[in-house]
Amino acid sequence: MNDSEAFSRLRGIINSPMLQLNIVAAITGASAAILTWIFISMTGLMQGIFYGDSLVQNNITESDRPWLIIFVPALGGLIAGLIIEYWSREAKGVGVPLVMEAVAFKQARLSAKQGLAKCVAAITSVGTGMSLGRVGPMVVVSSTLASEIGQRTGKTVDETRTIVGCGAAAAITTAFNAPLGGVLFAIELILAELKTKSFIPIVVAAVIATTVGRSLTGDVAAFDSIPQYKLGSAVEYPFYIILGILTGLTASIFIKSLNFVEIEFEKIKGIPIPLKTCLGGLFVGLIAFSFPQILGNGFDVTSDLISLDSDENGSIIVGENLTGDNNSDSIIDDLFIFIFSIMALKIIATSVSIGSGGSGGIFTPSLFIGAAIGAGMGLFMNDLGIITHPGAFALVGMAAFVASTTRATLTAIVLLFEMTATYEIILPLMLSCVVADATCYVISKESAYTSKLARMGINIDLGAEQDIMRMITVKEAMSNEVMTITPDKPLELALQIIEDTGHMSLPVVDDRGKLYGIITWTDIHNAAIKHERHLTIKDYCVTDLITVNPRDTLSEALDCLGSREISHLPVVDTLDKKKLIGIITKGDIIKAYNRQRLARKKMSRDEKKTETSF
Repeated sequence: MNDSEAFSRLRGIINSPMLQLNIVAAITGASAAILTWIFISMTGLMQGIFYGDSLVQNNITESDRPWLIIFVPALGGLIAGLIIEYWSREAKGVGVPLVMEAVAFKQARLSAKQGLAKCVAAITSVGTGMSLGRVGPMVVVSSTLASEIGQRTGKTVDETRTIVGCGAAAAITTAFNAPLGGVLFAIELILAELKTKSFIPIVVAAVIATTVGRSLTGDVAAFDSIPQYKLGSAVEYPFYIILGILTGLTASIFIKSLNFVEIEFEKIKGIPIPLKTCLGGLFVGLIAFSFPQILGNGFDVTSDLISLDSDENGSIIVGENLTGDNNSDSIIDDLFIFIFSIMALKIIATSVSIGSGGSGGIFTPSLFIGAAIGAGMGLFMNDLGIITHPGAFALVGMAAFVASTTRATLTAIVLLFEMTATYEIILPLMLSCVVADATCYVISKESAYTSKLARMGINIDLGAEQDIMRMITVKEAMSNEVMTITPDKPLELALQIIEDTGHMSLPVVDDRGKLYGIITWTDIHNAAIKHERHLTIKDYCVTDLITVNPRDTLSEALDCLGSREISHLPVVDTLDKKKLIGIITKGDIIKAYNRQRLARKKMSRDEKKTETSF
């Protein structure tokens, strides 16, 4: 091989689309990690302002005015509501479904305005103690950044989808110091597919995000100081199956509760959004007055639940974030009832926080609820003398609840390993997660993420692969060479052009080249019947036009064509609605669809060959 051939190969590698995609993935991973760290820091700062170091043992409840805790979440709800009302309506509620919908049906395009509004609203909601998680907003913000990077670097729709998956993976990776969990989260929930072309960039993004995240926060597990639980004996297996069933049943209740409360708040028409979110926050504050454990994402309380253990005398060791200082003795005396109570109240508080319009996630509240279910069952079994580590059941319950609410079983299993650095109970963990997921699916086929989309008539299972029409833009299918005519020309001339070119319609433009209307063969035929072919184009052209722009999808274009039973659509500039830049027909749409369909089949065959070769 001579120098010129070597140089040519090197240049080919550098210009390789796959290499460029991985470079963009690395940039996305680093950027998303920094953004996630900023989000976490800002949320922690706001919580520190209102509550100090702990949401449970906070500065408010320990002051001479503990009743103020009622109004802090209400204040957060009010501010979040104002942001939603006057900045972006899409900023309310759970954020992950927005990303799932964008990837599946909107060419992975996410609004920067929407992402920024979500970030600010979530910081306010979570920071003031509303029962919400940080994961959903972090995924939205990072995915929005990734979408912008993909679009601004000129990536295709499929590549942009992959980059959005990179952003989501980076958010999870940074939040939980869990690179494998982040990768699986992106594959299972965001992309809903596994391809070599997308898998490699997501791994790259996760690795870079892990490196950046650890440099900012340190290399520690999300839940540290967790005892290394082990499976005591095979006798415990049936109880882990029971735990899976209980967790799945509770998850279905949680999903239905989220939907019910949100629907009921939507029915209230006379109250503005800021007031609704304020009332939601007030309700959370009322619960927190007696049970501050339900405030925020409940991360510290969850940590105490999965750390439940017994000492040498068989007494249960209870963490201070779970009990608090004021009522620790009474709580320990009746710990089972207390844990069941905060679990039920957490479901209610989270449902109200989401349903009223608060901005946040359900991932970490799900960890709380699942850990409480497992801890309660562990305590019951410990009293029977069957086990000595209730925290092991809390840990498994935590993963099982996440698996059943999100329908991402593999993500839940792997994420738990990475968050706890506990690998000793893998068999009961896998068993409970699968049973919980199956149980929840029987009762509620939709997950907590897809249920809202389903109410809107969006079937997320169609996905990008099955719904090709939503993945191709008008720009990719339209014809740029357009024959036009001016309004002052006679109908006879239009007829001649149509007969010579075979086009069934002609866009009409004025002297300045601006779109005026459209004339079709049917219009000319109607004029002939009336013996009015001597008239001008202006007399018969249609001026009430339906147009599309290059960024619209073929699905949207097809809907426009069907709405008036026409076969041609003018394509206008995105900014200048009167500037004609092309035309698209039903034939163009069919050709583009078939090309994409054949390309995807070829890509699938090539990937199978690649996998087989390994």
